[in-house]
Amino acid sequence: MTGSVAMRQCHSLLFGLMLSSFAIAADNDTANRSESFVIPDWFKASFLDLSEDNLEAQDAGKHLMVLFTQDFCPYCEALINKNLTQQSIRDSLKTNFDIVQLNMWGDREVFDIHGNPTTEKQIAADLDVQFTPTLIFFDRDGEPALRTNGYLSSSDMQASLDFVASQAYRTTSIINFLKDQPRISARQQFNQQPFLHQSFDHYQAGQPIALIFEQTDCHDCDRLHECVLSKHSFTQHADSFYTVQLDLWSQRPIDLPDGRSLSINALAQELNVTYTPTIILMDSRQTEVIRAEAQLRSFHVESLFDYVSSTTYLKEPQFQRFIDARADKHRAEGRHVSILGDDPNCNSL
Repeated sequence: MTGSVAMRQCHSLLFGLMLSSFAIAADNDTANRSESFVIPDWFKASFLDLSEDNLEAQDAGKHLMVLFTQDFCPYCEALINKNLTQQSIRDSLKTNFDIVQLNMWGDREVFDIHGNPTTEKQIAADLDVQFTPTLIFFDRDGEPALRTNGYLSSSDMQASLDFVASQAYRTTSIINFLKDQPRISARQQFNQQPFLHQSFDHYQAGQPIALIFEQTDCHDCDRLHECVLSKHSFTQHADSFYTVQLDLWSQRPIDLPDGRSLSINALAQELNVTYTPTIILMDSRQTEVIRAEAQLRSFHVESLFDYVSSTTYLKEPQFQRFIDARADKHRAEGRHVSILGDDPNCNSL
């Protein structure tokens, strides 16, 4: 073996080891930033003119459903690989809906529901898409019949599809519709946490507010407590908020900081709560900043509270940009980032 050949083989070996090291590092860094989902080929082959897509859907006796996703989104992966592989959901979607997928950061040209030219990322911004997956169902007039912001369990997604396909949205709200649907067995009592208040009796003017709407026999509420609210890592993020736990269906009157007194259920209707649990974060002026109304794990919920308490929302309207920057900052500091968390009981959807 000549010296030059040996040197080339040595370089090849070193290069291979370097690539392996980079691959391992990349795998470790993206272990919780999965993009292992493929958009199903039975989605609509669209020219991305949503106004035309909506007309074609209506002519076929269907509804148009626009799905916003992004790369490295474990919640999108769960929707595609878990929910959409279930026969009843897939059959309902194929029969009753035309589905168009958009990337919330994409640059493809799109014509919006009114026929105006725009881009994927601009229409996502115009529609205030803050979570992925976001599903927007349109009626024949181009108005949203239902919108879900984030990942829903397969049972809640099936109920949402039934709500739209049956046009129940014309006569009732989604929360009332869901009330009568079969539910996964859950606790019959509310979960308690030390920082949760039941009223505004101890509220001090100027505090940001977190409203958490729940109900009994709510599996997703139980999971929120088990996987987020009970974790020590979360409590420090909630310290600056006055957090109130509210029973969605309660007729109990509650005195609000603005001087009004309403039943909790009336307050929920006023705030258009459509899912439990819903977390609504308000600033020091009692103005809503952002809400979470889907299954989320600790990193996202902690980021929501930081987004408001740090007042970053005043200069960065896109929560997803904030959470990406927060994750990058943690990684730069050598801190482990797990989007779904490290608890094996919680890191799946």
